[in-house]
Amino acid sequence: MKTRLTVLAVAALAASSALAAPRVATEKPGPQKSGFYDFYTLAAESPGIGQVVTNACTLLTAALPEIYGGNFLLDCDGEVPHNETTIAVNPWNAEHAVGGYHAYQLHFLGATVVSHVVGTVSVTFDGGASWQEVTPPITPYQFTGDPALAFGAGGRLWFANIADHEGPGGAFTGPSVVVATSDDGGLTWSHPVTVASGKGAVTKGYTGKLVFQDKEFIAADVSSGRAYVTWTSFQERYLPVGYFGRAPIMTSWSDDGRSWSAPKEISGFSSACTDYSGRPNECDQNQFSYPTVAGNGRVYVSFENFNTPGENQLMVVRSDDNGRTFSQPVRVAGIADINYPSNSDGRDTLTGCQLRVSAVANSAADPSDPTGNTVYVAWADNRSGTRTATNSDVFLARSTDGGLTWSTYDVDTSPNDQFYPWVSVAADGRVDVGYMDRSGTGQDTCLYGFTLTRLAFGGGGAPAVLSRQLVSTAPSVADQSRWFGRNTRFVGDYNGVAVGPDGSTWSLWTDMRAPITGLPTYGQHAVGARTPPPQP
Repeated sequence: MKTRLTVLAVAALAASSALAAPRVATEKPGPQKSGFYDFYTLAAESPGIGQVVTNACTLLTAALPEIYGGNFLLDCDGEVPHNETTIAVNPWNAEHAVGGYHAYQLHFLGATVVSHVVGTVSVTFDGGASWQEVTPPITPYQFTGDPALAFGAGGRLWFANIADHEGPGGAFTGPSVVVATSDDGGLTWSHPVTVASGKGAVTKGYTGKLVFQDKEFIAADVSSGRAYVTWTSFQERYLPVGYFGRAPIMTSWSDDGRSWSAPKEISGFSSACTDYSGRPNECDQNQFSYPTVAGNGRVYVSFENFNTPGENQLMVVRSDDNGRTFSQPVRVAGIADINYPSNSDGRDTLTGCQLRVSAVANSAADPSDPTGNTVYVAWADNRSGTRTATNSDVFLARSTDGGLTWSTYDVDTSPNDQFYPWVSVAADGRVDVGYMDRSGTGQDTCLYGFTLTRLAFGGGGAPAVLSRQLVSTAPSVADQSRWFGRNTRFVGDYNGVAVGPDGSTWSLWTDMRAPITGLPTYGQHAVGARTPPPQP
């Protein structure tokens, strides 16, 4: 048994062009908190003052600058950061998709920079020919982030975020989990409903109890209408040196979006959780949970667990009673993510880059399996690389017995780094995995594109690769950034991939191809692609 002591550090986003540095040999890091509210350091900066601007603008894809040719641009609210993307496609209308992302609202109040980060959406009803940007209301909060979208029964849209505001003793309160709904396809939204409240303040010197609700995600049952949100609940109390904390995975469900079930811990106990600080074999150090709903209503939740003496591990729990109870976690695979170099914030990064990375393992149930037994989890790790020369690859785990046993397959092991994958499954069982991709570039620069790999599983064995396509039409220049340091330290913590009812695949990522007018740097925008289904 081990008492876990951690030192809290809220990363400042000061400008930096330094390359990744090898990690100093220290105690293995535990789960890391979100840092969505950081963007850069100025002499006079005041977050959360004034009103959030309600943007309403429309983009025509055919009229975009030539540099975006072959892709969509979703945001139209100016040259500010846009990152951490999510996308959902209407299960009954292949031309209707909704993308979500952080939009950073920056303006001046005298000599003071006023900043808000707002979970924002863009909507298309014509297959991506045009996009309308919408800013959902966030009152009574001043910031929202970690956006997550899902379509549910009747075409209802669910939009989950974490939310906070300027608090006593510091810039931010402990974030809460909130969810809004839309019944007109994403054009108008309810005010956010608080699912789980945060407590305390996120600031240097705060010594009270902190409950930091983080990295929520949402899935909806397209038959029953029930939505499930999961998240990490960082629960910390300070000791004379450092602090003691837990980070269980939590869940709550709702049938109407207005009332939510009491939050429930679901990360449970497992013999695979051997490095524990509380009860024996308790899996209480976790991050990055992702729910998915099978066709028969079974709910799966994947998450990364850190209760290990060495490499971390991927776990899955399931519910067969509409989220009321969950199984104990099952170990899916080990994750080789403790051998990355560190960026200037002390977060994992890639050689030649400063952008932070993580395994980020999302899950997707197979809608073609009426038993609900087939489910997938995708992730990336550095098992083929080192701290001085990363070579992150993408992997896929598959279970055909309801998550009891798992087999692991390579998705992309090309040279250089593939990272931030997302998996989605088509109605016919085809498996699509999209991810950021540095293959074809050297490690002395930080460039990336976005690749989509399509897989088909037959009677047994490894899947057939149907196609592997670079769907981004221009590279992102992450080491010449306007935002988060010259060699950017943040492009979000995930991307979005969703398969529509016609078999087309929608991808959405943080894109850095476009230079900013008058500056030798590149911006951050939400850019996507629609890839037709494979031809027979």
